[in-house]
Amino acid sequence: MMLRNRRNQSTAAETHGAERGLDRFEGFSDAVFAIALTLLIVEIKVPGSPEGVHGYRDLAGAMAEQWREWLALVLCYVVIGAYWLQHHYSGRVYTKSDHLFGVMNLCFLLAIVVIPYPIRLWCFHLGTGFEPAASVTLVAGLALTACTWMGKWLYAMPGRRLMDERLSLDFLQQMTRRYCVATLVQIAAIPITIAAWRVGVAIALLCVAFFLLPSPTPRYKHGAEPSEAEKANK
Repeated sequence: MMLRNRRNQSTAAETHGAERGLDRFEGFSDAVFAIALTLLIVEIKVPGSPEGVHGYRDLAGAMAEQWREWLALVLCYVVIGAYWLQHHYSGRVYTKSDHLFGVMNLCFLLAIVVIPYPIRLWCFHLGTGFEPAASVTLVAGLALTACTWMGKWLYAMPGRRLMDERLSLDFLQQMTRRYCVATLVQIAAIPITIAAWRVGVAIALLCVAFFLLPSPTPRYKHGAEPSEAEKANK
């Protein structure tokens, strides 16, 4: 009994705060993603509406002049969507959460909620004298979002603190390299943007778009693969 208590104390010491399952954790995160994606279209004001453009003679021309707003919507959707895909994918990796992990996730969700601002800033100053400053703001925002995601991963990784213990070590190492390289590229894009703003923006956006591609299939230790029913529920 004493040995069991010591093991429990040792396990508890590896995490911070009470451990919980992921149902409410994922449900809350999904809700934030859904709201962030839904609000994007609200920012586009229809010509002729109370808050839209007035005094135009050609409706088609008035809509065409909103191309910056539509570009911002598409870029925001791609960036937020790419992170949602990774969040959805991580349901096959994480098995529980704790207080500090929750705090880190709140920081990540804050970055997701805020990222439309630097994207819209860049879109509305594209081709103007303020494009260099707007480009640095955009790339810095993307790098910050990547860092918050990477922070969650690095916290959950040591000793598989919050991860499925059945996952193979080579798979976790592969995903760590994948996320680390992406985060470092995003950070490196900041000084590149200062020197050549459009090159830096292209690098940062392509790095995010990479995660729209299918992620590696999780690999498990021999004999520890989850059942088909368990896979279907994740």
